[in-house]
Parts: sequence; C-alpha cells; structure tokens
Amino acid sequence: MEVCMVVLTAERYLALLNHYAEGIGDSAEPREVEVALEDLTKLFHCTERNAKLVIRKLQEEGLIDWSPGRGRGHRSRLVFRVNRENFLIDLAQRLAEKGEYRLAFEFLHQHEGDIHARERFIQWLNDQFGAERQLAAGQSCRDIFRLPVYKAPFTLDPAKLIYDLDSHLVRQIFDRLVQYDQTIGQVTGMIAHHWDHDETGTVWTFHLRKGVRFHHGKELTAEDVVFTFSRLREVSTNRWLVSSIDQIEALDTRTVLFRLHQPNWLLPRLFCSSCASILPADLLGKDETAFWQFPSGTGPFRLTHWSLNRMELEVHAGYFLGRPYLDGVTLVFLPDDIPNSSKLRWEQLIVNDSRVPTKAGDDWNRIQTLRRGCSLISWNRNRLGPQQSLAFRQAINLAIDRPGLIQATGKSGYPARSFQPTEDTMLGVHRHDPAAARQLLEAHGYNGVPIRLAAHHLDREEAEWIQAQCETIGIPVEIVKYEKGDMARTAALEADAVLLCLVFAEDEVCELESFLQEDSYIRLHMPPELSRWVFSMVDEVFASRSPEKRRVLLQQIEYRLQDEAQVTFLVHSMLNTYVHPSIRGVAINNLGWMDFKDIWLTSASSAG
Repeated sequence: MEVCMVVLTAERYLALLNHYAEGIGDSAEPREVEVALEDLTKLFHCTERNAKLVIRKLQEEGLIDWSPGRGRGHRSRLVFRVNRENFLIDLAQRLAEKGEYRLAFEFLHQHEGDIHARERFIQWLNDQFGAERQLAAGQSCRDIFRLPVYKAPFTLDPAKLIYDLDSHLVRQIFDRLVQYDQTIGQVTGMIAHHWDHDETGTVWTFHLRKGVRFHHGKELTAEDVVFTFSRLREVSTNRWLVSSIDQIEALDTRTVLFRLHQPNWLLPRLFCSSCASILPADLLGKDETAFWQFPSGTGPFRLTHWSLNRMELEVHAGYFLGRPYLDGVTLVFLPDDIPNSSKLRWEQLIVNDSRVPTKAGDDWNRIQTLRRGCSLISWNRNRLGPQQSLAFRQAINLAIDRPGLIQATGKSGYPARSFQPTEDTMLGVHRHDPAAARQLLEAHGYNGVPIRLAAHHLDREEAEWIQAQCETIGIPVEIVKYEKGDMARTAALEADAVLLCLVFAEDEVCELESFLQEDSYIRLHMPPELSRWVFSMVDEVFASRSPEKRRVLLQQIEYRLQDEAQVTFLVHSMLNTYVHPSIRGVAINNLGWMDFKDIWLTSASSAG
C-alpha cells in the first residue's frame, strides 16, 4: 500500500509538470505558474475536494508550494520545487531502497525521454551493489555481497534443474554426496567421506559423515539420501542420473547401498551433479509446496527471503565444511529488458569501482575465464520443413559469421566448433562462406520456405543476428521468443530450430545431460534412429572404467551430431573481470558464477 501511494503521488506530480511546466520542467530553479482549481479536477479526473487533497499531499512531500487564489476569478499560484529529472531519480531510488527494483525501472521506462535520469539512476544503483561491510552497535561487522541478476531463478528443486543460475544457487543451499574437484580432475568426498564398489560396478556403497545438519537443525542420515534418490527416480526432468539404479537401501543411519541393473563406473561422477543434491525427508515429505518457498539444505547458505524483486541468503554458521566468511548474499532481480549497454553485470560489480577495468592498477587481480560449453542451434528433425535436409542445415552453418556475431552482441568469446573449448579454440579458426551456402541451397532445391527459430527473449540479439545472416542467403527466419518453464518445451517442439546455450558444470555429466535429460532440446529434436544410437553409446560410456575411453565415446557422439549437422555450434563465451584487492577468494566456476563460500573481504573493504 505504501509503495502504491508513492507511485500515485509521483504520477500526479508528473502530470502537473507535463501540463503546466512543459519545456521548463528540467530547470534547476523553482518555477511558478498560475492554475485554476477546476483545471486540476480535469487533470486528476477527480472532484474539487479530492484535487485539494492531492495538492496538500504534494505540499507535504515538499514537491510544490501552493498559494490559493482569493475570491472568484483569482487564479492560484503553484511553484514546482523539484525539477523533472531530479524527481524521477529520487523516486526510482526510493523504490529501489524499498526493494522495488523492477517497479523503479518500469517507472523510468514510462519516461524514456528522460535519458539522463535513467543514466544517473543506473550510476547510483551501481554504488549499491558489490561488497558491503555493515557495522552494528555492540556486534561484529557483517560482510554482505549484493549482486544484480537479470534472469531470476526458475526453480531451486534439484530434480527440475535446467538453468545454470538455478544450479549455482542450489549448490549454495544444498550439498551432494560427492563433488568434482576440477583442479585435480577427481571426485572427492562431500556428505559421503568414503565410497566403494564391487568388481562388477553394479553395487556401490556410500558412507556418510557424522554431524552434517540441515538448516532447520536435523542431522542428515541415510534416510534422507534414500528419500532424495527415490524422489529423483520418479517423474523428474533429471531422472536419467539414476536410470541405472534398481534399488536404494539404508544399511544403517550412515551407510547407503545402491544396486544397479548394469555397470556404471561413472556413478560417483553423476552424483556430483547439482541435480543429486540431498534433501531432508522430514520436511519435504510433509508439504512439498511449503518446503520450496524456503527450502532447507545442508549447504553453506540458507534461504531467508525470496520474492519477485530479490533473494537473500544468510550464512549457515554450522556448515560442516567450514563457516563461509561472508555473512550474507543478496541477489537483486532487475528487469531483463534493460539495454545491454546499461546493464550492470555482477562480473563488473565485484571490482568495487565502476571505472575499472580501464583504471585497474597492477595490484588488481584480473580474472579471465573461457566458459565450458557453447551457444548453438539445435535442429528439430522431428518436424516437417526445410531443416530436414542436411544440405539446408550445412548451408546455415556456412552462412553464420561467428566473429561478427560476437562483435554484434558486444560479448567476448571465440567461434565454436564443438561443445567444449579445445586447445586451438583461441585461434579463432572459422569458416564463413555464404557463396558455398547458396550453392548448397540451390543443389537442395530450397524454395524459400521460412523457418521458425525459437529463442529465449534474453537471447534476442543473437537470434536477430542469425536471422539477418540467413536472409543474406535467401532464407527467411521467424523468431519465436519464449520464457522459462513449460513454454520453453512447447516452443522447442513447435519450432524448426532452437537457439540455446549449454553450460557444463561437470564435463562428462553435462555432456550426457544434453543427450539424456527429458527436457533437453537436443534430445527432443533428434530423430528416433539417432536417439537409439546415442543411448547405446551412453550405455558404453557407463560401462567403461577408463576415463580416456569414455572421452572417446563422447567424442564419437559429438562427431556424429556434427556430421549430421544436428547442431550448429556458434560461440564459446569468455568472462573477463578485475577484482579489487580488498576482495579475495573470487574464482569463476564452470557455471559462470563465483562460489559465495570462498569469498572474503580484507579490512580495506568498505560499504558501497
């Protein structure tokens, strides 16, 4: 109600400015105009009594001075105390301070002509993000990170994970039995301190740590592990992770046995996935809807607030792997339709100074990461259309100028020729040959039938570039934009192709996920014969004890997808940032985020 009154008052003040102060509303000096009360009733669409109440409210807010006219025919005098630009900025700041970030931007977007106001607000907003040290009387300081996010999380349910941000947040709130250590290339313990298997690779036993507690205080036991994996085996987007499991049994409170119907030497690696995060049987088993409003995990942070505007995480002081240094993290969900030139990326904000990196000194730490994964086009070969032709798909591959795509979208990266970057990726080798593309189309007999390209609305720049590239070789493209959720699956099935970005948190696991996850676009788009072959290759991957052989088998899947142009690889993206020397422990993980538990601040850190 309070926010509604603020907005209503603002709209009325702007109505006055627009009507009486056109051309002078940006003046720094107060401006006086003559008005008639009956004109205000028309302007505000209200009675004379309510118009007087509006004027009184604007006076109380310090926005105007009002001198009523005395007697019939005498006009009143109104003085504008705040010019238009300053008023818009002040209003946006007040809304942001109340946590209404989206509403602040929506209000500014209604007044797009006030470009300087929007720019000044964004500059102010920049100072609100990053590291903050909060001092409280009689208490030690609290170290908080506040970051902007343009893709609000879709779900925190591990069984339903699809998006990289969701997966990253799940890792802050929950833990897995095991984790993959990228630095040594091995699976290491997490909730489980040890695990073993029989000679056939069909019986696996995991031994749990003592003293691991959920955020609500209950100690984690084998019952929670059995509950979690049993739930994952049910109707779930990610049940492929446990497809080889026949039986899950709690041998005692600290020991869990998994019996498989086929060898799976990759099982511990699969259990590193965010989708295999352990859930509490006592809470989730009672009321699933209530649980997901404030889920309880064993992770380094617990969720304390989740709304359309922001998410707040508080430290889990009793975290079994050691208390994180940060006391809290706030993610602010900003409108995703802000122009890229105005967006505040979290990678930029950890520098603690919006002017960096251009003024970064030698003591600043530069972090440069080539993300595992790529953007690509997945072709729907289960739908009639020109995309059924191999020559057609190959033609579009030749028509797309990857370096031009990178430049047009203002992002850093390299042309992609595979799912993951290789040793020669940074050489930028790429074939762009529109003439050869036209020859393929002519040989195919393409008759100009348009195709439908589905893309998330945040990827519209990439989609429009692809559209323009296709037009140069005579292929009309209709872009179908979609949001997260059920609409994404529908768009994938009804479109001829989908533009998407794959992010690999765990190399082998995420590649398999691209082929096996039930909502995977690539899986949905593969023709039956190709799907059967891929699944047979995956069985060989599971049955192989050799990491080298598994790598070769996965490469064979990728090579066939390339040979059949089932996918068109586009770009490997690069993350670049500079970190202020007072902010330590920042490293970009494979999901493109930083692990909050590893960040710490020196005494040089300050608020804002």
